[in-house]
Amino acid sequence: MYETPTPDKLKSFMVDNDLTGADIAALTGVNPRTARRWIAPPDQKGARPIPWSSWALILLLTGKMSVDNLFAMISKWKAETAGRGLFERSKAGRPIKDGKK
Repeated sequence: MYETPTPDKLKSFMVDNDLTGADIAALTGVNPRTARRWIAPPDQKGARPIPWSSWALILLLTGKMSVDNLFAMISKWKAETAGRGLFERSKAGRPIKDGKK
């Protein structure tokens, strides 16, 4: 479903869309240093993969993904994972915390 882009793919996206690291930082609301960490080679100290939410926001704001496609992707993820990574959910869809239903 979602695959974090590699730094090279992110750089290529930036070149193709005439974006700088400062642009990426501004689009996502992060410090420019954080955006540089997303672009850094994985073996470089401080390198971090771009979070899914930041990547989705960049795609939305640059017109590379529609809101409908984003919601379809999220719905598919929920169906495939049963929301793993989030709180377990009751049949009514409410988060279950501490095993209490």
